[in-house]
Amino acid sequence: MNSAFDIGRGGGTSYDVESAGADPSVSGREFVLARGRPDKSLARFERIALVLSGGGALGAYQAGAYAALEKCGVRPNWIAGTAIGAINAAIIAGNLPHERVMRLRQFWRELSKRAATRRSRNPAQWARSALTNFLSGGPRTAPVQIPSDEPVVSAAQLRVLIGETVDFERVNSGTIRVVFGASNLATGAETFFDNDRHVLTPDHVLAGSPLPGLPPVAIDEQFFGGSAIAVSALDDARPADTLCFAIDGYDPVPGAHGGISRTAREITAMRRTHDLRRRIALLAERVPAPLRSDVDIRRCLSEASSTTMTILHLVHEVNAADFAAKMTDFSSAAVTRRWRSGESDIGTSLAHPRWLAPPPRLSGIVVHEVRGGVAAPPR
Repeated sequence: MNSAFDIGRGGGTSYDVESAGADPSVSGREFVLARGRPDKSLARFERIALVLSGGGALGAYQAGAYAALEKCGVRPNWIAGTAIGAINAAIIAGNLPHERVMRLRQFWRELSKRAATRRSRNPAQWARSALTNFLSGGPRTAPVQIPSDEPVVSAAQLRVLIGETVDFERVNSGTIRVVFGASNLATGAETFFDNDRHVLTPDHVLAGSPLPGLPPVAIDEQFFGGSAIAVSALDDARPADTLCFAIDGYDPVPGAHGGISRTAREITAMRRTHDLRRRIALLAERVPAPLRSDVDIRRCLSEASSTTMTILHLVHEVNAADFAAKMTDFSSAAVTRRWRSGESDIGTSLAHPRWLAPPPRLSGIVVHEVRGGVAAPPR
């Protein structure tokens, strides 16, 4: 069987967001897609966002998904990542476009090799602890307890791998907006480190505990050691028509009210806000001009937004069975399988042009999902 790391970058016309003209209203930080995009269905999106969550070894799925996007010429200009997703995000943002997939392969190949030669003293214990931390999506009232067992690779080894595959000068250049998520161990608050406001370093990548068993990271005399829900970082971005690829190594199937699905729950909350703003904008079109001078009406209309967001939510694992073991399986075969699954699911997503159609008139956000390789109806 061929290794995922041997898969070619593929042909086809690609479009480099980094070479597009800058939007002067955003201080040069976010870049607007040019109209000459090869895929005309993407031309209406100002922002191509990539949101990468946690899941340890399941992060290889994210790497494969990005490889497929790169092959199709879809390159993000806004990336958010937490936990293992922060490492993948740093590699993508920290390299030239033609080098990104190569560096992702390099990282996952080396991580798999090092994991094969290092075993935790008690893998089941820290795997269970990692699962508990991963599933606790709400605010924490007490600091997270970091497992005392050794991680699959040491923090020092992981720093070396990050240093070999990420150019932080490029990350901080602002060519791509980059956001890393982590949890403050003292307050339990989810925190986002943004290259628009911070000089990002390997510490900010490691703050989200990309692998179980890693020690907390000190940033500005505060300790961080848990992941955040990275998709919510989009709410802090300026309004713009957005296509977001939210790629999860693991996110359980949500119930009627969102269930325990971290990303789905966050998307549901975002939809309520964005739908309301969209409807206020439509209502504003019908408000007579004389009434617009009223202070209260003017304040209400200030909440309006005519921008929309299309979210393609891709999930590799939807079943909690043996999740802890899957999250710690860095074997070459597992990494290859997940990488290819990510590539396949992106192919499934982009094969449906209706998914890229504008949302209904009253909707600010429309969500399409591929869960475990199966496309779900839009919602």
